[in-house]
Amino acid sequence: MNLQHSTAVAVSPMAERPAGGSLRRGVKSAGVVCIAAALVGALSLPAAAFGPQGEQFTDAQLASVVAENSQVVTVAADAQVDLIARDGLAGTTAEQLEQIRAAARAAEEAREAELAAAREAAAAVTATATASAAGAAAPAAAAASVNVPSDGSIVGLAQSQLGVPYVWGGTSPSTGFDCSGFTMWVYGQAGYYLPHSSNAQAGYGTPVPASSVAAGDLLVWSGHVAIYAGGNQIIHAATSGKPVKYSNYAAMVAAFGTPQVRRFG
Repeated sequence: MNLQHSTAVAVSPMAERPAGGSLRRGVKSAGVVCIAAALVGALSLPAAAFGPQGEQFTDAQLASVVAENSQVVTVAADAQVDLIARDGLAGTTAEQLEQIRAAARAAEEAREAELAAAREAAAAVTATATASAAGAAAPAAAAASVNVPSDGSIVGLAQSQLGVPYVWGGTSPSTGFDCSGFTMWVYGQAGYYLPHSSNAQAGYGTPVPASSVAAGDLLVWSGHVAIYAGGNQIIHAATSGKPVKYSNYAAMVAAFGTPQVRRFG
């Protein structure tokens, strides 16, 4: 007896998936595609927006456009005049400027003429002083004609230098004297130091009232010094062109004011 064996495989039918799942997958795929397309468009937008658009121009054409549309500021020749008039200022014209220059030249010429006259006058004074100094007897005679009491020291030393020429910066009989150089030498010979400065000499000696001035006192004006010789006379190196000489004390006070008085010894 043939026995035949058969094997039966039971296959269960595949369960059907609902149709809704396929639909959802399709929607998702479509959404992804749309988003990708949007991103691509967004990324390409700047290049499209900033890229050259329309017609291209040559450099020459661009230069022409710039030239035609550039603003040019033109200042009128009378702009400054208008501004001055507007602001109430006064302007100097070319004619007025020339007049000012001409007046300045005339003033300079007049000043030069005055200086030349002054130089001529100074030269005449110097010549007269030189002639006077040449006659040594004349100053001695002039000194003898003035009755001046002597204190035997300072006044005597001052009298010994009558007729010595005035020399600016001079401090000795051999070189000549200026005013402070003369008093410095005289008081120095008597043993009293004085600086070579008229104003500085006011700080030396003992101050006394001008009403008590006596022979041998130092007289100090602003910028000038002298020695009181008594008898309303002073001895001093007066100025350029004048040798050491006598002068009237009262006249000096009237001209230059009351001096400071310093006493030594």
